[in-house]
Amino acid sequence: MYKNLSPDAIGIFGRQGEMLEIALTHRFKGLEIDLNEVVKRSKATSVAQACKYLASAKVKIGGEVPIRWAGDEAEFKADLGQLGTFLEVANALSADRCFTTIRPTCDQRPFHENFQFHIDRLRTVADVLAPAGLKLGLSFLAAPADRADGGFEFIHQADPMLQLIHNIQKENVGLMLDSWSWIVGGGDVEKLRALRGDQLVNVRLSDIPAEVELAAIEPQQRILPGSETGTIDSVAILGLLDELGYDGPVAVAQHASHTKGQKREGIVATASALLDTLLAGAGIVAEGALAEAK
Repeated sequence: MYKNLSPDAIGIFGRQGEMLEIALTHRFKGLEIDLNEVVKRSKATSVAQACKYLASAKVKIGGEVPIRWAGDEAEFKADLGQLGTFLEVANALSADRCFTTIRPTCDQRPFHENFQFHIDRLRTVADVLAPAGLKLGLSFLAAPADRADGGFEFIHQADPMLQLIHNIQKENVGLMLDSWSWIVGGGDVEKLRALRGDQLVNVRLSDIPAEVELAAIEPQQRILPGSETGTIDSVAILGLLDELGYDGPVAVAQHASHTKGQKREGIVATASALLDTLLAGAGIVAEGALAEAK
């Protein structure tokens, strides 16, 4: 495993160069970026030029797959037709994984129809990514507020998420584990045993304040892991991931409202120290961890 910085997951923003510098300063070995931004720069210059700075840092790059796979057929085909440049960028950055989020509602299709739609579309995406050695991690949104826009309800729990992954039946498709949504969505540590280590693509760790009713939880009640008043055992999660052979990125996440009044440098320093503590607690020697944590 390696320490990963996901800027938006901890409520910070900035240019990619700034994010890279702050990641290196705080010993992160992975960094999530807007891959589509790099693709756009490469079209204006060249892939080599657009990727030069990021590639020279030897940081493992990841980000959201730039395909509107859940859109209409025209959008989907248009994005697939433009994927060549993205795959060149991924190769130049030595990226081996990306992710996407499953929406918890749908205006057009009821659950079973939408389930098959997701299988078909995501299989196609997986087939395009596979020759480039790219894995695709799927995440879901579990908070009730994410389903407040109406429409047919779709995947917002752990069990149907696992079922979708199994039904897609692609070696390069797996779970982007967001521990907050996993627990809110009825998952637990042991349920992760339904997956192999190579079916886990990305990990974000958060916590939930004590005495929160999960059925009515708010997105703002996502806090950093390791809180004395929290309820998610992140050390146990990491321990199981290690047992399963997971070797990918691990980041921490919190709702952006918890960063108000804080400086970006301090937020990242806290995230780095938290990961050191959690990984050490699980007995994991991770890339980017302090020597003391080993």
